[in-house]
Amino acid sequence: MLLPNFGEAIFALYKNARPLDNLFSVTLSNIDLPRQHRFEAQLIMTGYSPESQADLESLSFEKRKADIEAEPMHEDRIFIRQRKLLEKILKELNTESFKKMDSDILNLRQLVEFCHYNFVPFMQLFDSNFIPSDFAYKPSYSEVQITKTTNLLEDLCYQIGSFQIDSAVASAVLAVAQLRKGSELTDLEREGYLGNLKKINYIVNRILSPEKLKTLLKYCYGDPNFEPQISRPSGSPRQEFANMLQSRYEADEQRIKTEIQNETISEELHSLFPNMPLQEVGAYNQNFNAILQKETSLSFKWLLPLKVLKTFLTVYVTDGVKNLLNDISIEGFFNNPEYKSNFSSMVFSVANAASEVQKFEDSFGNGQKNSISVLQGYITDSKRDKDFYNRLEKSVAIINEEAHNLLQTQVTILHTLSRELGELLEDAKKPSCELISNLKVLMMSSRNRDQTNILEAQYQNWNIFFEIMKNYVIINTNGEMNHE
Repeated sequence: MLLPNFGEAIFALYKNARPLDNLFSVTLSNIDLPRQHRFEAQLIMTGYSPESQADLESLSFEKRKADIEAEPMHEDRIFIRQRKLLEKILKELNTESFKKMDSDILNLRQLVEFCHYNFVPFMQLFDSNFIPSDFAYKPSYSEVQITKTTNLLEDLCYQIGSFQIDSAVASAVLAVAQLRKGSELTDLEREGYLGNLKKINYIVNRILSPEKLKTLLKYCYGDPNFEPQISRPSGSPRQEFANMLQSRYEADEQRIKTEIQNETISEELHSLFPNMPLQEVGAYNQNFNAILQKETSLSFKWLLPLKVLKTFLTVYVTDGVKNLLNDISIEGFFNNPEYKSNFSSMVFSVANAASEVQKFEDSFGNGQKNSISVLQGYITDSKRDKDFYNRLEKSVAIINEEAHNLLQTQVTILHTLSRELGELLEDAKKPSCELISNLKVLMMSSRNRDQTNILEAQYQNWNIFFEIMKNYVIINTNGEMNHE
């Protein structure tokens, strides 16, 4: 039989673990991995000197971008300087003091897991009337047949088998409590947490020690050689911190470059679309991107250029332009059959450009390959399981690649069209058209005259569009269609 004082020891563990579990549930619990890593990162950062902590602070997104904006002519040099600073900070993690932090934080993780252990079923064996939510309730313990507790004993032994609470763990708990509070702990709060830790430590070392629990389990199983499984911490919080710093640094650098690049084209955008808002590209938008950037180090990379492309297609490649091109393709008397074939293919591609953008937008719908609801699920689930973060990372990379491929393909088509339009507009002004003998008749017909005049008036703006797009895609100036 397990005697009533065994139940009393379980109750003491339960009572002292509860306040700690309340603290850990909103800080270090692994049910929210990003939050856990943020708090652990703050603990690791305390190992840096004040100078290194200031260096770390200087690598925040806002300060890095401000450095670049202060010296825009030396962008590359500043990025190199920032990277060297990061390398210096990462190198410090290999010193002995930081290596010691690995074992300290792993011990802290064990404490977090132990404090979340469910003591209630154990308590209810000793007192069937035990009410966990009633803090004023005083248990009345009875002895319990030991074989009824085998599974519970095994679970408890697993939790405390390699358990260790030392001064480093205690200091870390107080640091976490202070971080959560956002200010200095009162003496009463400090004494409360330290008192909980001391009582837990005393019980698991003196009363319900791993060796005693093993002996009880050997009796339960009738096997003197029985060895229960015990929780053994693994991993390297220090390496996780380094990976997080590196990942955030790379993501911030890409974001800084993108934002600065976007800001440099504001004048061109105003000329291209005066007093006109850019059109959103479905769920590939800043609203969801803000969620990505807040919850992860990921982002949508091609937001602005895609919006520019969609708006350009709406404003400049109108149904009137497409009808004019279609008339030329069908009714034009081309001087070269190959040119006619190439021109017709180009007209078909241009006519489908807007629908290709729409296909990309549609891919974010429910049940589609880039379903936004699935991405939202990955963000939520990645807080408790890093495998979902890996899935999210892969999905965002694929989406960004699709977005860039869409940009590259459609801008290439539009650039080819632009060259042809320039030549056709020039050819139509000649006394005798050289490329398409009846071009002047087609372009100046009652059906197409207005559209031709609009196209000619807007044509110079097409170059503004390509100047903007040169920041995002490769525009090949060769490869002109064969007119001969």
